[in-house]
Amino acid sequence: MLPVLAACTGGEDEAGAEGASDQGGEQAEPAPDPEEVVETRALASGYGEVELALHPLVRSGEHCVLTVDVTALSVPEGESGVTPSRFAADVSLHRSSATAEPWGALRLVDAGGAAIRLVATTADGRVVARASADPEEITVETLRLQLVYAAPEDGVETIGLLLPGWFVEALPVIEAEVPELGGEPERDVPLDELLGHVEQAPVIPLEGYARRLEGSVQTIESSEELEIRLAGDVLFDSSSYEIDGRADRVLDAAAASIGAYEGGVVTVIGHTDDVGGDADNQTLSEQRAAAVAEALSSRLDTSVYELRPEGRGESEPLVPNDSAGNRQLNRRVTLTLTAQKTTEIEVETDGQTLDFDPGPLGQGVEAPGPEGFDRAVDPEHEYRFSSPSARRVDGLLEVTVLAERIGGEGAGGYNKTVNVAAGGVFSYRGLSTGHSAKHVGFAPRLLVGATATYPLDYLLGESTTEGSLEWRIVSDPSGRDGAAVGDTLRFVALYRDIPGAETLDIEQPYVLGAVPFRFTDIPIEE
Repeated sequence: MLPVLAACTGGEDEAGAEGASDQGGEQAEPAPDPEEVVETRALASGYGEVELALHPLVRSGEHCVLTVDVTALSVPEGESGVTPSRFAADVSLHRSSATAEPWGALRLVDAGGAAIRLVATTADGRVVARASADPEEITVETLRLQLVYAAPEDGVETIGLLLPGWFVEALPVIEAEVPELGGEPERDVPLDELLGHVEQAPVIPLEGYARRLEGSVQTIESSEELEIRLAGDVLFDSSSYEIDGRADRVLDAAAASIGAYEGGVVTVIGHTDDVGGDADNQTLSEQRAAAVAEALSSRLDTSVYELRPEGRGESEPLVPNDSAGNRQLNRRVTLTLTAQKTTEIEVETDGQTLDFDPGPLGQGVEAPGPEGFDRAVDPEHEYRFSSPSARRVDGLLEVTVLAERIGGEGAGGYNKTVNVAAGGVFSYRGLSTGHSAKHVGFAPRLLVGATATYPLDYLLGESTTEGSLEWRIVSDPSGRDGAAVGDTLRFVALYRDIPGAETLDIEQPYVLGAVPFRFTDIPIEE
């Protein structure tokens, strides 16, 4: 970590000026002192345990500073401290598409999950931060970290903070002087000097993804755009552009999702696989797009939702046309609505959840979330996995999986750690897009009825691999860790809320590199 931090120094206290003219109204609570610890969280990690003491976020102008005091509560036997690998995450693609920057996993989340704010970076892509001592190891001596972000909009008094294993939904945002760094004098770079190192302070819109488990409707939504993919084989018979009678429910679901937005232009784009000639496929894709647009015109108010059909033939495959299954995915019609404001999109909570697939080796486990199940990583490392409840907060669902170590001795190596990572690269965004396989992290899907909802994610940028994009998930960047006997690991992810749902299931489906699991009947707490 470079000893640089974009700092926020105190400005005029606008809230105080307003309070002076208050005519007998209810007095607001005074803002916390910047040196005050407003939240504490403990996290088992690296076979030890650390505590994070959080101070208010201090703003000034376009930047703000988060001060965190980090202390090891316990360390692995024979070690001087805990390695903070769980706190690393990539915050830019300047150096590569898979470079985890120290302490980059601490991210701010705007109200309602509208956007995520990443730690600011220097011109060479390194985190802009300063630390009172060596930040590469957490010891029993308290380490003070100060990280810079883009400041929240004026008037915002609290903001969410995503930590490894935890989500703090309301961290105070104040106008004040940044707390003193303390510690080793050579690390205490003057704040005005540090401010000049900020090259980028990213604020990135968050997107959500849900799909019917039958695979006929897939929905990707953000604050300005909605994309729905309709499976061609459900809509049409082979080589036909006449809509099949089976498609009514699919089209009804698509129209309901579009109708949750306040209007805009809906492009209806037909796609085919590579079977047949280019010209024939182009014509078929145009005919299918026109047929879907016609069917939607009876389900939507076309004075509010303008329908624009077009065909792309076989020119934009979602996945390579190298198998029958992939060709089936490429036969589709995509609906894209561009709008400025959304209302609530309801997830269908009816239907039957598909049977759990334990994977080709039968390693997967299905169990009630509150009770959980036991799994031995190896004979010396046994854990009890559970998910006692989900939490509904500020338009989001916070989902946590716990892994309590219940047996064995010692720390162990890489292959003896808990692994709840999603494994393979996500494929729903199509060919040459997705999450880095190295940083896919903890990303189970939520199952409610026949609908699967995936964690919020965000576009980090263009990959160093030409023609590809890199997405990251609003969750723990790493799904691997190890605990001492008696300690409990935590892994957290954020999702769009599912209004009306009282319970849900959590599932890591089988993909290459992941061990599947499913927790059922998890209560949702307010």
